[in-house]
Amino acid sequence: MATGKTESFKARKQKLRQSFITQFPQRLGQARELLIHLTPGSDQRERLDKLHLIFHTLKGSGASLGFDSIDASAKAAEHALREVLDQDGQVTVTDGLVAELEQQLHSLEALELALEPPHSHDTGPSFELSTRQATEGHVSKHRQRLVYLCDDDPQLAQELSGQLSCFGYQVIPFMTLDAVRQAFLAKPPGAIIMDVIFPEGRDAGPALIAEMNACLDRPVPSVFMSSRNDFAARLRSVQAGGNAYCPKPVKAVEMAEILDQLTNRIPSEPFNILVVDDDPDVAHFFAMVLEEAGMVTRVANEPEHVPGILECFDADLVLMDLYMPHCSGPDLARLLRQIPGYLSLPIIYVSSETDVDRQFKALEVGADGFLTKPLEPDRLVSEVRLRAERMRTLRSLMIRDSLTGLFNHNTILQLLEVALASCQRARNTLCIAMIDVDHFKLVNDTHGHPAGDQVLMALGRTLRLRLREVDLVGRYGGEEFAAILVGLDLDQAKTIIDGLRENFAAVTFFADGVEFHCSFSSGIAAFPEFSKASTLVEAADRALYRAKHAGRNRVEVAHDKTAAPEDT
Repeated sequence: MATGKTESFKARKQKLRQSFITQFPQRLGQARELLIHLTPGSDQRERLDKLHLIFHTLKGSGASLGFDSIDASAKAAEHALREVLDQDGQVTVTDGLVAELEQQLHSLEALELALEPPHSHDTGPSFELSTRQATEGHVSKHRQRLVYLCDDDPQLAQELSGQLSCFGYQVIPFMTLDAVRQAFLAKPPGAIIMDVIFPEGRDAGPALIAEMNACLDRPVPSVFMSSRNDFAARLRSVQAGGNAYCPKPVKAVEMAEILDQLTNRIPSEPFNILVVDDDPDVAHFFAMVLEEAGMVTRVANEPEHVPGILECFDADLVLMDLYMPHCSGPDLARLLRQIPGYLSLPIIYVSSETDVDRQFKALEVGADGFLTKPLEPDRLVSEVRLRAERMRTLRSLMIRDSLTGLFNHNTILQLLEVALASCQRARNTLCIAMIDVDHFKLVNDTHGHPAGDQVLMALGRTLRLRLREVDLVGRYGGEEFAAILVGLDLDQAKTIIDGLRENFAAVTFFADGVEFHCSFSSGIAAFPEFSKASTLVEAADRALYRAKHAGRNRVEVAHDKTAAPEDT
């Protein structure tokens, strides 16, 4: 049964097909005009280049929009022109070339294009179905935060369950395979953590996961943990459908990060894709397909507009045509690679060019992939998503702290400058809270650095999940964090941070069977009381210093008359 969204997709595609049909005679007329002026025996590279671009566009655009009848004639004309244009030096127009182009152009002029439903390349409905199923799966995972943990070591099961509960998961520990099997069949969890070795066998854990998932339409994400770290154990877990493998001793911080990825509790931001093609119909068709998959797109039909668009559109990937007038795809790729900030921006060509050598030459200038028209929507989405995701990951490694996943020191300061400038223009308020874990050195000395990492991870996670989406959180350094709260005054910011302080102080941490608690102190400063980023940070630091010296585990606010305390 077609959904409203599917009908919308079809309707939009029909409009693009209608636009192609409307422009088809004009494009053939341009080709006819160029062909009339071709003179055998003369060098007319510029006119041949224009003819090649017309036939190349007709082939690629027609195929993408489902007009299969165009393909053979346009492809033959393009191939004949390409053979001549690839010659070094003077390009000679021959009678044979003119005759070949005349024959193929006549065949195209005889076509009667109609808006019958496209067949071989119209995968809109199946694409819609796969998108809808993926969305439903995401919603299901987002709502399920229940985790089962099974290990025949009672102490390990209880301790790891307790640690993971600090990170917002409802973890139920099991010590036997029968017990977790019964619970699983009664209510499948959002994820399951399973030991590999049990009294029933060296691979009993993976065997049970494979057995239980066979009963479900959608396998439950599973993480295996084991004292074994050999190839055979890892291979068995993969074959059983395992999504991750953690050698013992298991670090709760790492396990929480794995669970975050597997349960998709925080929806990721949509990918930003810039589509560059001189054919508006094809450009908008690709943009439409990507938007149906949840991406955000911008379209550029003129290559010279691309740098300007990229300045205000944070693209994760550029999808560009290979052949465009005045500026080819490789030329544009070279140009972008010379602009600071775009050296690693993924670039994918989409073209009807099938010659492998020419594809390879185009990739040599710094592009990351080549997709050949006609292109199925599912494949376009998969290829774009894969490369954009990789770009996001690399970018995240450069701007985020490796332990907490928060913005690093330099990035949070840059974001403060940007947020402050925005608030100045909009006459909005802004607060920055500097947060420091109390007695953190004592935690490391008493319980060890892994326990200290657990504390930092828990605090970072608390700030990230409990603050608003518009707020920015970073690890300022060591055990100190910074939170930028936009649109709040001092009293509102203090209330929020104070509530987080009380909740964090109630979290129970575990290390070697010992329970302990941690607290934090915070200092808050506000704009416009402090008008510069540097003075905001300094004022918040002074307020934090006062909170520390007033007994810790408290929040202080900064005012204009707050003086720097004397060193003690």
